[in-house]
Amino acid sequence: MNRFENKTAVITGAAGGIGEATTRRIVSEGGKVVIADHSKERAEQLAAELNASGADVRPIYFSATELQSCKELIAFAIKEYGQVDVLVNNVGGTNPKRDTDIETLDIDYFDEAFHLNLSCTMYLSQLVIPIMNAHGGGNIVNVASVSGITADANGTLYGASKAGVINLTKYIATQTGKKNIRCNAVAPGLVLTPAALNNLNEDIRNVFLGQCATPYLGEPQDIAATIAFLASEDARYITGQTIVVDGGLTIHNPTVNLA
Repeated sequence: MNRFENKTAVITGAAGGIGEATTRRIVSEGGKVVIADHSKERAEQLAAELNASGADVRPIYFSATELQSCKELIAFAIKEYGQVDVLVNNVGGTNPKRDTDIETLDIDYFDEAFHLNLSCTMYLSQLVIPIMNAHGGGNIVNVASVSGITADANGTLYGASKAGVINLTKYIATQTGKKNIRCNAVAPGLVLTPAALNNLNEDIRNVFLGQCATPYLGEPQDIAATIAFLASEDARYITGQTIVVDGGLTIHNPTVNLA
């Protein structure tokens, strides 16, 4: 398939985990990609590898907590490629030491958490909509989380900001649909990214696995495949939706023991 031939995608957090898998997927389908990542070194290494194999990608340093960095990213994409057809707002995360339960979380971390997970998504979308409109349309895919749908014992700010991403997705889709711009979100469950493998021990991973309807946990490629689908013409009649990609983690009642 070459669903992204002659199309340019901007992907944030593009040099690792779900972002890297999405970069590779879109490149494999003929797309050009701006690899935006906080690790300039990783972005440059990935770009060098992909360009050596015949791809057309460009790396750039990107900080999701700085709105000026959003402006610089989109300006870079236009300078390099002249258009943005797909925006994947993938970057996100939290500091688990500061983002705990409602009684003990660090309220001073609020702005940083929401900048990282929500303000960045909102501002990049605002910046690309006129560009997409001038080129006849486009697609925005936001990476949310099941944490924006269900609650946990910790990660309160992360969950609240990801819930904001889910609702923002509906607002963007509603307000830009007549411009031929679609906006959807993906809400992953536990995905075996390098960060998850480093931060969650095997016992915790097994807790998630025990609640999944599938006999395995997700890989970054699983989320990338869903993102690519939503960003392609295969999903031309889907907008404003959040696709939960969690192996059935959130589909069942607590009375069902899948362990």
